[in-house]
Amino acid sequence: MRDSSKHLIGRVGVSKKIAAALVLVALMLPVTGAPLVVAQGDSNASLRIGPYIDHVVYKVINGADLRILALQDDEFDMDLDYIPPLPQSVLQFGSEITVHNIPENGYGQLTINCDRYPLNISGFRRAFAFAYDKTRVKSEAFQGYCIVSDSLVPVVSDWCIEEDFDWHYYTNQSDIGNQILDSLNFSIDPDTGYRLAPDGTPFDIVIESLPGCTVLGVVTEVGVDALHSLHINATWAEINYEDVINRVVTQGDFDIFFYGFLHNDSDIRWLAYEFGSEFGDGPFQNPGKFSNATFDSWCDQLLNGKTYEEVFEAAAKMQRILQYNVPRLVVYTDVYLQGYKTDVFAGWVPDTIGDITGPWTMRNIHRIDGQYGGTVIVAIDQPPDTFNIFVSDSKYTRAMLDEMYSSLYDYGPDRNPVKDLADSFSIETNDSNPSVPAGHIRYIVNIIHNATWNDGTSLTAEDVAFTFNYMLDVNQTLFFPNTEMFGVWSPTPFQVVFEYSKESYWNFQEFAYTWIIPKHVFNDETGIGAEGWSSWNPVFNSTDPLVTSGPFLFADFEEGVSYELNYNPNFYYAPDRTLSTTTEPSTSNTTPTTEGGFPLWIVYISGGVTTGVILLIVLGLIMRRRASNSGQLY
Repeated sequence: MRDSSKHLIGRVGVSKKIAAALVLVALMLPVTGAPLVVAQGDSNASLRIGPYIDHVVYKVINGADLRILALQDDEFDMDLDYIPPLPQSVLQFGSEITVHNIPENGYGQLTINCDRYPLNISGFRRAFAFAYDKTRVKSEAFQGYCIVSDSLVPVVSDWCIEEDFDWHYYTNQSDIGNQILDSLNFSIDPDTGYRLAPDGTPFDIVIESLPGCTVLGVVTEVGVDALHSLHINATWAEINYEDVINRVVTQGDFDIFFYGFLHNDSDIRWLAYEFGSEFGDGPFQNPGKFSNATFDSWCDQLLNGKTYEEVFEAAAKMQRILQYNVPRLVVYTDVYLQGYKTDVFAGWVPDTIGDITGPWTMRNIHRIDGQYGGTVIVAIDQPPDTFNIFVSDSKYTRAMLDEMYSSLYDYGPDRNPVKDLADSFSIETNDSNPSVPAGHIRYIVNIIHNATWNDGTSLTAEDVAFTFNYMLDVNQTLFFPNTEMFGVWSPTPFQVVFEYSKESYWNFQEFAYTWIIPKHVFNDETGIGAEGWSSWNPVFNSTDPLVTSGPFLFADFEEGVSYELNYNPNFYYAPDRTLSTTTEPSTSNTTPTTEGGFPLWIVYISGGVTTGVILLIVLGLIMRRRASNSGQLY
């Protein structure tokens, strides 16, 4: 299941590319992976209760410099975007402004063409990795404010085994690199001073990157210097966006190409799709054309393992193979900052998906004086693109949609599942229920009874079943590529059954986090129907319905200026506003977990510096929410 951009049916998108256009976005969503834990009790009850405020206004302030000034001038309460790399003397905030540190769920990296001689020799790539000085990049490009690592799984992920590697490519170890090349018969031409390939032919290496900031220049310069230290003829060249598609990605015509790689969630299956030789023949798949039989032998266990332990074993083995063979050299992991004010509101929740401005902050934030109500102003760099959940690829739209839609489960701040519409959960196989076909598995979810749509219609299991059947009927390839989902139905108004044709660790993730749509709005007989999903344009087209069920409802907007959400008084986890809220706020700076209960009021205090936001170049892809995780170009 491929994943690259974030068109969604939910908060963190999934996967299927349907276009080859390049899109520029300023987007980074760092998250931390976690093993699947499905809590059955009510330990998360306090986490789900809310909201306590009345309004959220998303205010468009274009440009990080303007947002910094606006934050200092009390024009908003939190920034959905990140503070760019500026001297700390510039970032002198008062005591009422706190800064949240966010490691990137991705990295800047150099992809090596493993199909081109002599780059197809793994020892050559390993020699380059030993010679590449990542600590120099950290010092010169980031003033020390980034993370160096080797694993192709981001260091923020629980799947990452960075600390378990036997060696690392952090510093300039060109002596080891030269020893490797000598042993592989890369002789040095006495006339040119450059090495010859083992077959005696001269060669040169070109490191290419898109035009950009100082970081790009340093990364490529260090790469060229590393190759020179190995006596290899090397140069650097800028490449335009059109060439990225037409030459680098589609034709595989490159030596080494620098770009950023981002991840959306904890799904690790992208490793197989990104580096499995089975997927190396098509454009956008396995761009380095890496092929390794031992790596391929682990792909099936990664994709189809039944338990966390099976999947983790495969992921660990595959990371070791990739570190040794170096089809991609990780250079750095960015660290970002988000600013927010603490003089009026408390209850900030650091979130591994939504950062400090995520849905758990919106659910728990409250006035410091203990009173209900208030308006929280959130700065956004760009206006939303569309409120059509099926086609939006804007992080700003997603932030608002996240507050308006419901799902069976939510990712908690620590990425473990938190019950949303779900009330209880059970599993049946042929062993426990002979009516389940042999080899199949059923997930039975009982949902809460008090959920309603904002038009007053009850939200039932029929809506849940309809959501999945609608997407399967409309475009299974788009919304559920490679799914083993056999059927979805609702035997009672408050129970939904998902049947899969095989047991897999990944089945739960495929259905648990998808936003639920109203059957009475999207059905073929009286609603939008199967043909209308892509042209549906709520908010911007006043005749198109927007029927939602989340903690906030869309209220008003001034296009390009501001977008307002109002508290939903009928939200199924809404607090009893007749009761006092004068709970003493916590000052813990520990990320809350979703397994041991959750404090009602949380204040997160953090500090630090960052390298800033890098423009991402994302392949124009359409994806469903949170079902699979691959990467993004930037």
